[in-house]
Amino acid sequence: MDRTQLLDALDQTERDFSTLLAAFQPAQVNVVPFEGSWTAGQVAEHILMAESGIPETLLGSTTETQRPVGQYVPVIESIFLDFSAKYEAPEFIIPSDGPHNQQELLEAFTAERAEIRRIAAEEDLSLTCTDFEFPQIALLTRWEWLQFVLCHSIRHTRQLRNIFEKVTAQEEAL
Repeated sequence: MDRTQLLDALDQTERDFSTLLAAFQPAQVNVVPFEGSWTAGQVAEHILMAESGIPETLLGSTTETQRPVGQYVPVIESIFLDFSAKYEAPEFIIPSDGPHNQQELLEAFTAERAEIRRIAAEEDLSLTCTDFEFPQIALLTRWEWLQFVLCHSIRHTRQLRNIFEKVTAQEEAL
C-alpha cells in the first residue's frame, strides 16, 4: 500500500462508517441491541475517543525509524481484523452511557478524519512517533498509526452494521 492507496482507504472507511451511522434513525442511536452490546452512539463515541489523540500523536515528537516502517502492521491487522476475537476497550476509550446525538457524532467524526487525512497526505509517514506507545505493541511509525485507524474503523463499522441489523429487526418485529 502506498500513500495514495492509504488516502483512498481512509476516505473509504470514513464513508463506510459515516453512511452507516447516518442510516440509523436518531432514536435508534441510543438503543442497546442485545445484552452486553454497546449502542451505535457508544461505538461512534469510542471511535472518536480512539482517534482523537491520533493527530497529536502523529504531529508530536518523532524519531528516525530504525526498523521496517510497517513492521507492526501485521500485528495490528491480526488484532483488529480478527472478527472472532472480542476485546475489552482500554479504560481511556470506553464510551459514556449517553444519550448520544447522532448529528454531533457524525460532524465530530468527519472533522477528526479530515485532520487525520491531512496529516496522512502531508507528513513523512516513515518517522516513529515517540509520545505514546501503542498498548502491548510498541512505539509505532506514523504509517502504522494510520493502519491502526483503518483496521480499527473497519472493525467497528462491522460492529455498527451488526447493531443496525439488530435494532432494525427489533423495530420491524414490533
